[in-house]
Amino acid sequence: MRMSSEENKLEEIRKKIDEIDAVIADLLLKRVQYAKQAKKEKVRMNKPVRDRQREKEVIEKWCARARRKGSGEKWNLSEEMMKKIATLVIEYTLKKEIEEGNE
Repeated sequence: MRMSSEENKLEEIRKKIDEIDAVIADLLLKRVQYAKQAKKEKVRMNKPVRDRQREKEVIEKWCARARRKGSGEKWNLSEEMMKKIATLVIEYTLKKEIEEGNE
């Protein structure tokens, strides 16, 4: 069955979204790897694994990125969404750091 030009266009857009999702996943993996390195440094320096001040700074940076206006885009990133994503990433990373310490 032949796809219409609209279906072809939609398929191309979905391919681009899939490519971006793959990059996001790769970047999250890199972030987790750097968090592991940071944990090792914190342990070496006798610092607690959890640093609530740093967590606040990271969340604020994510929110600040949402406040940057796109180039006339109708859809901008919401601070609420960015805060939720940052919080989720931090919680996941912290959980992995703690689990690794218990192995």
